Amino acid sequence: MISGSPPSSQERDMETFAHRRGWGWLLLTALTLSTIGDEITLITLMFRTAGDHAALAIPLLLIAQLVPGLLAAPYIGRLTDRHDAGVILILASLAQAAIVAWLAFSVSLPATIVGASILGLLFAISGTATFALIPVLAQGLGMSLARANAGLEFVRSAGMLAGPVIGGILVSWGGTRNALLIDAASFALLALVIWGSGVRRRTQPEDGEQQATPTLLADYLPLLRNRRIVIMVTALTLEVFATAIADVAFIFLITVSLSAGATALGVLTAFWAGGMLLGAALAGEIAEHHPARWAFATAALMGASMLAIGVMPLIIVPSLAGVAIAFVVGGAANSVHNVAVRTMLQKEAPPDAHGKVAAIYVTATRSATIAGFLAGGLFVPDSAFTAYVVGGLLGIIAGLAGWGLFRLAR
Repeated sequence: MISGSPPSSQERDMETFAHRRGWGWLLLTALTLSTIGDEITLITLMFRTAGDHAALAIPLLLIAQLVPGLLAAPYIGRLTDRHDAGVILILASLAQAAIVAWLAFSVSLPATIVGASILGLLFAISGTATFALIPVLAQGLGMSLARANAGLEFVRSAGMLAGPVIGGILVSWGGTRNALLIDAASFALLALVIWGSGVRRRTQPEDGEQQATPTLLADYLPLLRNRRIVIMVTALTLEVFATAIADVAFIFLITVSLSAGATALGVLTAFWAGGMLLGAALAGEIAEHHPARWAFATAALMGASMLAIGVMPLIIVPSLAGVAIAFVVGGAANSVHNVAVRTMLQKEAPPDAHGKVAAIYVTATRSATIAGFLAGGLFVPDSAFTAYVVGGLLGIIAGLAGWGLFRLAR
């Protein structure tokens, strides 16, 4: 357990947390395995769904994973702030293990879509609980909040890089059933490690709170009245929307505009992931001071990297090498941006509202992603460079205008 001076009455009212010594790094390792598991699940379900050759099956699968968590996010945030986030993460991980194991033996398209919807909801729950537990983990490891967020970002970036590769190998080696069963085991292992670590984050209700539960809107009003949080989330939403437009155009940029194949697609994806790993390694030091400033600056830098790709036909002969350089810069900026945003929101919101501010974060990013996917469809297959110009300009606006408004809100 964490030792130290007795907490003040205010600290006891706000938050109680615990963490067994020596388990922090093991917990980060388990989160790495779980993140790889998330990617294995997605790639495996996509392989299975594509095998059915049903029209719009893949888009339906992706939307099914996004929408339930988006709709439930406000309730998930309130749940996380009213109950032990450690227990919530344990239960969510066990539920994920059970659903993935069920999917291993349920091969029909309707079962896959239903299972993906449930997993999308559980991912939103576990993501919110993890966001709320990061300050606890940071204290348990004796590190700053920015460094703990950077560690989590490195873990997730590594999972995003390794997961699709491992998932593809597992599917080729033993089929989708074995891949999903191995994935289910990773979620069960995470639940076991969280339980063994003793990590806890419990909010203590104030006098009379149990007798009078506020409405959902009343619960969120204090955060929505915080102009700094609203400006940050609004700028973040525009940045994610801009990036999603480019994400849709990416495959057509490579295969149509640059006339390259699947190998180039995979290599360039690895360049982005490598940039994210580099950014995550540096983010703890960079975002340690002035996280808001770095959040807006890296948003503008991501926009600039997209714009650089979009204007290639006007400046130089478009090339895969140019895209690779832009992807390394954009990926590194993406990681620093993620760390800075999470750190800023965790510092700006009171400890007993971390679940709710995470819910606002999830709602904004998922809504922007869906809208960006739809908008990106307007530019494909023949106008991928234009999509990157639009996305880049919007990203730069999000960073520069957001920073200006944020400074005025002080």
